[in-house]
Amino acid sequence: MEDQDILKDLALYNPWWSEPSSEPEKRLIQREVFHKLLDALDDNRVLALVGPRRVGKTTAMKQAIWHLLDTVEPVRILYFSMDAVKREDRIIRRIFDLYFRNILKQLPGEGDNVYIFLDEVQKVRDWGEEVKSLHDRGYPVKFIVSVSSAMNIMKGSGESLVGRIDILRVFPFSFREFLKYEGIKTHGLSAFNLSYPTDAEKIKLLFDTYMLTGGYPELYPLSGPENIRDYIKTVLDLTFYRDIINLFEVKRADVLEGMFYSFVKESGNVINYHTLTNNLNTKYETVKTYIEYLASSFFISRSYLYSKSTLKSFRKNPKIYAGDNAFFSLIAAKEGLKIETAVYNHLKHLGFEMFYWQNKARLEVDILAQIPSGLLPIEVKYGKNVSKGDVKGLLACMNELGSDMGILVTSERMGQEDIGGKQVHFIPAWLFLMCEEFSV
Repeated sequence: MEDQDILKDLALYNPWWSEPSSEPEKRLIQREVFHKLLDALDDNRVLALVGPRRVGKTTAMKQAIWHLLDTVEPVRILYFSMDAVKREDRIIRRIFDLYFRNILKQLPGEGDNVYIFLDEVQKVRDWGEEVKSLHDRGYPVKFIVSVSSAMNIMKGSGESLVGRIDILRVFPFSFREFLKYEGIKTHGLSAFNLSYPTDAEKIKLLFDTYMLTGGYPELYPLSGPENIRDYIKTVLDLTFYRDIINLFEVKRADVLEGMFYSFVKESGNVINYHTLTNNLNTKYETVKTYIEYLASSFFISRSYLYSKSTLKSFRKNPKIYAGDNAFFSLIAAKEGLKIETAVYNHLKHLGFEMFYWQNKARLEVDILAQIPSGLLPIEVKYGKNVSKGDVKGLLACMNELGSDMGILVTSERMGQEDIGGKQVHFIPAWLFLMCEEFSV
């Protein structure tokens, strides 16, 4: 890019420098990630918002900018999107220098703090080295960047910022955030201290909508499965062909896409690497590598078999979960697996580490969540009726791990039952997805 082109883009991206704005982002709901972002603005470490495309990273950045404008001189806040920037060397340094020379008209380090927001920064080759070089000069400059690939942070350009960077994960909307979008507050519900909401019938209707649309906020004004499918297919194509394939030089795009659709269809099931290799007519190492790409781009998550030996746990085949329920618009999946996926993603959004459990008798529990007080077994049974057999695996797991409490996620049943000295809590899925606290 020529210097004049960069300066034109600077003026375009930062309208608050010259005129008042209608501030459209202020009218959108303030998500949990927004408040975490604000808390991180006061330190001098680089902050990275990491998450998939179209889930609100840019909106969170813009909301933080409008918040800063209440106390910070507008010209000392810079936003720049890297989404359309060619992969040029030292582009961040050029933007930085042009901004200080032509906009602030001062040397870096002079005057009050400066806030620099760099959106979709993974588009820039060696962006981490550039940001590190500027950060290490000790200027009163706070860098906030967004990245659409975890691998780009963990194994790529972000490596150079180790010790200097904080990572803030941005997920699709949780059901709690979707309810907030619809004007319903959940008030920090605890899974072990629940009462039946007075507006339960409305919440259940919204739960049905959320299970269909998922957590991509741009979907909410849309209606109908065809619109949802078209939108998600667009997101998929953008990420596959502009992020994964370009960044990681994927040679078999057909295999990558085939794996993704297979994982969505079987979301919540244990995968077999060798079976997948044979079905897709590819190499074992290709399958493992492409799973890493899909996970780092937030299309899937993995849950490993629980074992006291970490090495043994990672040797076993993992469960694979779709990254969001919106992906089920692309391919049919069983209702129970959709519910289990929503439960898993809800706990993931809350920051819990999770496993699945299985004993030698092949009894299983869908999810083991590592909560502050220990391991919490959670089984999903979404049929109309709950039988004694449905809690068999849950009780076996609780006995083996010494857990006193477990949760059975149901379609409608709610309550608590003492079985063999163990407390089993029955929680409807729609109510479970409203819970934030899981401590006893």
